[in-house]
Amino acid sequence: MLKRLTITLTLVTLVAIFSGIPPTVQADSPTNSPNAGQALEIAPPIVNLTVNPGQTVTVAIYLRDIAKTNLIVTGQANDFVASGEDGTPKLLLNSDSNDPYSMRSWVAALPSLNLIPQEIKAMTVTLQVPSDAAPGGHYGVIRFTATPPDLNTNGVSLSASLGALMLVTVTGKINENLSVEEFSVNQNEHTGWFFETPPLNFVERFKNNGNIHEQPTGQVTVTDMLGHKLASVNVNVPPTNVLPASIRRYEEPLDSSVIGDAKMFGRYTADLKVTYGASKTVLTSEISFWVIPYKLILGIIIGSILAFFLFRAFLRGYNRRIIAKAQRIRRR
Repeated sequence: MLKRLTITLTLVTLVAIFSGIPPTVQADSPTNSPNAGQALEIAPPIVNLTVNPGQTVTVAIYLRDIAKTNLIVTGQANDFVASGEDGTPKLLLNSDSNDPYSMRSWVAALPSLNLIPQEIKAMTVTLQVPSDAAPGGHYGVIRFTATPPDLNTNGVSLSASLGALMLVTVTGKINENLSVEEFSVNQNEHTGWFFETPPLNFVERFKNNGNIHEQPTGQVTVTDMLGHKLASVNVNVPPTNVLPASIRRYEEPLDSSVIGDAKMFGRYTADLKVTYGASKTVLTSEISFWVIPYKLILGIIIGSILAFFLFRAFLRGYNRRIIAKAQRIRRR
């Protein structure tokens, strides 16, 4: 009786794509399987399209078999949304999804491909954009699954699934509306305004209130209480997307890699300035914080007080000895 174990790695693959890891997914078969393993490479991993309502467009996605066995590759369209604030995509497998940014139903039926090891073939993806498609961003993933053409009756097969992200912009009334939900500084995940020493971290949370994905990029400029520039920290470089109806969090360190050997003491001001969108809209925010090495200062104060009392005690003892010596000389 044929046994087949299928493991879907789509989410792992999407995280890899968002993190800049090469778009390769490999699932090695167990040692009792006659298959040496299954793996695919895909290009491009992210497809950006601008389309008109009612338009039909085609995209070629190239697949390469980097396994040691033949593979049958099938494709499927799914929607995805942002999960959490770190940009991790969440695959929507429910075909009844009412996501207003869906594009799954626009994708025509996908053919299957037969690949031999190291062979590269293109799979044509056809998008039939409805005439009443809402302007703005629509998002999906074309998910590819690779399986060997035949299996030993006692074999166990692992199937790897990877996806090409589709970021589709429908022309029309585009609403670009990004806001700064939070700009703060923290240390060890504790947000505040008073710190003892670096390293510190800047945190920005951007909320997308529009209907198109945005890529806010810019810098945080740090100045001391005299207005001297201490450092500039890049924000969202290289750029990643903030999807509509979501909040995305970014974090950058303020440490020796940024400030070098400079010592921080006193009040500092951090100015956030980023731009986004076709019109290069500017967002700004400002925070102030203090860096005071209070433990070191307290230690110096306590040490100074102890030194003062020790010196005073030594001086009193010295004076007593001098006086006693003088009295002994007089008696003689």
